[in-house]
Amino acid sequence: MSQRTLTDVEWINLHVLAVIRAGLQNDSAAACSKYALNTAQADHLRNMSLDDLWSLVIHIGDTTLFPPRTDLVVLLSTPRPLAGPLSLVRPPLPMNDR
Repeated sequence: MSQRTLTDVEWINLHVLAVIRAGLQNDSAAACSKYALNTAQADHLRNMSLDDLWSLVIHIGDTTLFPPRTDLVVLLSTPRPLAGPLSLVRPPLPMNDR
């Protein structure tokens, strides 16, 4: 792979995909629950190599794979001690699922 500088969005996509993949390899059920993955998504991500993730991210480019939650502004403005519990009682629906 030739050297190339990733954009901020590409770095975010790569890091999140790598974290999810590592979680799936350690505890698939917990990772599926934590990242709202179905079985097909989990199986596919778990079987991808790091080179596959890099290739995917480079070819997708500046398109984010992970939209923010619908309640992101609420969580950002909530007092920090309450943000965690509040995030647990609300489903983490992406913005485009409203």
